[in-house]
Amino acid sequence: MLLLNRPSMRGPILRYHPYGGTWVYGSRITYSFMPDGTSIGGTPSVLFQTMSTMTTWQTAIMKAAAVWEAAANINLALVSDDGSPGACNGNQQDDPRFGDIRIGAVNLGTGALGETFLPPPFNGGTNAGDIFFNSNPIAHWHINSSYDLETVAIHEFGHALGLGESQITTACMYAYYNGIKQSLTSDDIAGIQSVWGAPQPDQFNSNGQNNGSFNTTANITSYISSNGQIAIPNLRITNASQVEWFSVTVPASTTGTMVVTDQSANLSMLSPSVWLFKPGPKLPIAIGSASSAAYGATVSYSLAGVQAGQTYLIRALGNAAGNPTGGFGLEVNFGSAYQPPIAPPNTVVLEQPDQSGGIAS
Repeated sequence: MLLLNRPSMRGPILRYHPYGGTWVYGSRITYSFMPDGTSIGGTPSVLFQTMSTMTTWQTAIMKAAAVWEAAANINLALVSDDGSPGACNGNQQDDPRFGDIRIGAVNLGTGALGETFLPPPFNGGTNAGDIFFNSNPIAHWHINSSYDLETVAIHEFGHALGLGESQITTACMYAYYNGIKQSLTSDDIAGIQSVWGAPQPDQFNSNGQNNGSFNTTANITSYISSNGQIAIPNLRITNASQVEWFSVTVPASTTGTMVVTDQSANLSMLSPSVWLFKPGPKLPIAIGSASSAAYGATVSYSLAGVQAGQTYLIRALGNAAGNPTGGFGLEVNFGSAYQPPIAPPNTVVLEQPDQSGGIAS
């Protein structure tokens, strides 16, 4: 809960404070925006109405999610919400109707800007981690001025991911609103990593592997299936400067077209970017690229006229104009058959009994 009024400080200053609860699967924690009218214990959510004066309010909340994804070994993904009542029966994690963390707005009175239901195992049902912004006019929501929505969203996401309040006044997890905070402090980072650990590299950048250069590409030719397709899940850009290079040789079964796809949609908040090159005498020669600044997207680049035996280089990275870090999947299609998107990991957790319940306050 982010409160409006700051008290006087007495006693020792406490740094980050994990609740001791987490989601079972950090590989994909979903969130969704409750449609207006969604019942919250009989009170309708008014999120869209409350934020209606700000055209970029959803982006502000997505940025808040991306801030935590960049610092911890988790992926956050935006999904749809069908408006089922809050705290209804269903999966604790990966319920097909809505996100693990549902975001709404109700009147919280005059003392708080937002509140969040504690994550599992404290709340074991569908209300675990749900975030509510204050619809009371006292909140005066704004973008990049007080009360800054992104600042409050970062704080509430911190609760949903397992962090309590910090008494470090500059921290995003400080209990009281005292200015705009759109990036994590070292205290916030230490806190979230105490729960989830630091972002972990993928299979091509661990156990002595590194495909961060065109001189050390990961050869993925062996991944080509019988229908001329490659699908590699569970890849990850762990920092804003990281790139991943892959090489592939066109199979004999090619139809003459090569389609390279970089997907973070339904997987993470990464803003994907993919480039296609052909080998050069000294440096790779760029052919073309596709990129998106959206928080979680799919981009593809198609090249006609490819021939069996030709080798191409693929460079995958994050787009700094959006969110440059997070999980993604890589697909390459040399065939004529439709290639479905990479499916998200299985993160289903059935509803569990509450261990103590409650909200972050």
